[in-house]
Amino acid sequence: MQSFRVGLCQIPAHPIERAEENWTAILAALDEAGRQGAQLVGLPECSYPAYYVRDARPYERPGVRPFSEVTATLAERCRRWGYWLAAGLAVPHPDGTLTNSGLVFDSRGEIRGRYDKSFLWHFDGRWFVRGRTFPTWDAGFARFGILICADARQPEVARALAVGGAEVILDLTAWVAWGRTMADVSTTQCEYLVPVRAFENGVWVAAADRYGPEGSSLVYAGRSSVFDPTGATRVCAPADRGTVVVFDIEPMAVERPARRPALYRRLTEPTERVPAIQLLGEPVVPAQWSRRVAVVPSPAVVDRADLAARYLDQREQDADLVVIGGAVAPDGWEAAAAELEALVRAHGGSVLFGAAVGDGRREQLAVLVHPGGVVVHQASHGRGIATGESLPPVVETPAGRVGILCGDEGYVPEVGRILMLEGAELLAWTSFEDEPMAERIARARSDENRVYTAAAWPGQALITAPNGAPLTISPAGSGLAMAVQVNPAMARWKDMAPGTNVLTDRIPEAYGGLADGR
Repeated sequence: MQSFRVGLCQIPAHPIERAEENWTAILAALDEAGRQGAQLVGLPECSYPAYYVRDARPYERPGVRPFSEVTATLAERCRRWGYWLAAGLAVPHPDGTLTNSGLVFDSRGEIRGRYDKSFLWHFDGRWFVRGRTFPTWDAGFARFGILICADARQPEVARALAVGGAEVILDLTAWVAWGRTMADVSTTQCEYLVPVRAFENGVWVAAADRYGPEGSSLVYAGRSSVFDPTGATRVCAPADRGTVVVFDIEPMAVERPARRPALYRRLTEPTERVPAIQLLGEPVVPAQWSRRVAVVPSPAVVDRADLAARYLDQREQDADLVVIGGAVAPDGWEAAAAELEALVRAHGGSVLFGAAVGDGRREQLAVLVHPGGVVVHQASHGRGIATGESLPPVVETPAGRVGILCGDEGYVPEVGRILMLEGAELLAWTSFEDEPMAERIARARSDENRVYTAAAWPGQALITAPNGAPLTISPAGSGLAMAVQVNPAMARWKDMAPGTNVLTDRIPEAYGGLADGR
């Protein structure tokens, strides 16, 4: 990748009855992006004719320009200014179908391809046909891919683009938002989901959003942003006005855990065959499923007496699971596991802790002690460590079905995803480093999988709900344990919106590239 300038057109949202106002705003923004020297320009999701198109024939409505005229004019702007353009449009097809697409034009105005939104949100499915491929384009200065709005809620989409060589991902979006004032409206996507997509894939993400209300109920967040490969927000537009965000993207190397595609076969299996789908059909009585989970920041070292005290303190307060952050373990650390096993037999509950062991502490272990015994899992992913040969298990515990995450496994979206598919209701993550993105990663793992996450690391710990909301968090540097009530039944409710389900709306047959050895 070479350094280049991206331009993100933040334009107002008008309903389809005011499509001409949308068109005027589009052309003005495209010209401004050209004047500012953008080389790659993004137009938000369904910039034309509108996002809420109401049926599959929007170009037949009065006041809507023919699609051929729209594409010809966009091509002319690309030639005039010499930039590549990814235009979020409702795209009609000869067979009468409609897609919610990113149409790609090169600097000569030639159409180079199209990406179709694959994770359809709510009413999208009434008029748009789902996409099933994840193309990337080489613009010379960078290879880029496209995702569209809710696609960022499914980790497979951004991952497929990164595996396909994308160095930059353009998010053409219409972030539905809320807030106490129009200047305050925001969304979980720009707060943590999209930054996590940048972080976990080690790529730049540039998001072009609409702003303001479309009709009487839909309101968009604005906040068009650029996120670097560490997940940091490098620029963010206001929520309540139009602008063209320009930013100079530069090569930026980050180290991420190596992918292990041979371990990811579960991602490609038909949904009807994964354990999670069977669990969704089981009857539950939520009032009988209340559990208590506690989290404890990492100790300085794995110490038998300290672990026992932490477990007993929280068990006395009715914790069904205690998750303790990872730490260096001295020789003989196994005695801590043996003592905890005896305590759990006597007092109930369960406890998970992390231990960095071996020569140079190059093995990272997650140790889960529960009434059925002791489970020791060696981290399957990690930087600079010896890794195990299997993904972590899902274990029945007094707190429900717990999926273990050890160290860098939390950074790898495939691992958390597969644990959800295996039926995990809670992800218990013991980590060994104080990563600035840890809280947002934990929230994303909950949100994208609709499970609880209990995470602990040096200096802090938190528990997040299946919708990604923090339930409790320890004050930074305090070392305090925190606990909260959870209900595993909530992790079996996988709906994000009507007709939008994190499990049944996956496209396993499209994810072969994630498990084919690349």
